[in-house]
Amino acid sequence: TNLEFVHDNRTYVMDNIVVVAAVDPLGQLASFSNYGRTKVMLAAPGVGINSCSSLPNQFKTNSGTSFSAPQVAATLAMMFVHFPFDSYSQIIDRLRLSVDLLPSLESTTISGGRLNINRALGGKFVL
Repeated sequence: TNLEFVHDNRTYVMDNIVVVAAVDPLGQLASFSNYGRTKVMLAAPGVGINSCSSLPNQFKTNSGTSFSAPQVAATLAMMFVHFPFDSYSQIIDRLRLSVDLLPSLESTTISGGRLNINRALGGKFVL
């Protein structure tokens, strides 16, 4: 079975690109998600996400990697603040090693896991 499916099928040759998959609330890979043991770094929630509606004062539920990727991007931004002397490759390694390991992602992502913001920030995540 070829588990190298990325919707944008370009070859990612830059080591500062973090490709993200989407998972549902149970940690299962979303049917529409990217996956790939050699290209997709980790997964983040992307199914049943509450978001703004075009109607005033209303929310709606959406799904997509477009909801997963910003969570990872924001985590990386916070990591650069918390670990100012780390290089980008060290930050990406920290992110990869901080995931919640999930059997469902073991063969479909590099890290084998789902984003854990608190662990990525060394337990320093405070709202």
